[in-house]
Amino acid sequence: MEKLTRKTIFIKKDLQVKFILFILLSVLFGMVLFGYQFLTFLQDIFKDHPTLLQRVYEEGPKLIYPLIIKSTIFFALLAMVSALLSHRIAGPIYHIERICREIKKGDKQARVRLRQGDALADLAEEFNSMLDTITKEEDKK
Repeated sequence: MEKLTRKTIFIKKDLQVKFILFILLSVLFGMVLFGYQFLTFLQDIFKDHPTLLQRVYEEGPKLIYPLIIKSTIFFALLAMVSALLSHRIAGPIYHIERICREIKKGDKQARVRLRQGDALADLAEEFNSMLDTITKEEDKK
């Protein structure tokens, strides 16, 4: 059996970009929510111990820059992982759409073949089964 491979990560750009942005914005929202909660916590501590605030001002720059760098690296890695994950979803959708167009043109033998590990394998199997049933019914007539 021929091994199916894809050379392009972005097969359905609109779908994949929306997916990636959704993931990144969800994580960013979580980080902002956590940051707000943490700052509220620190504010309560500084009310009780104002001398700690001076220490934070002194040490803050040493902490902020590594945090910014690590956050940037984290978001870049998250974007790559979500791009690969979206690829596993967009590829099968693309193939199912392509097979639909082939069948619409009259190729009744066209079937969906996905790579191992692709998402939507169950849908592709059901789609192929449906096509087999339709073909058998048409052959009976």
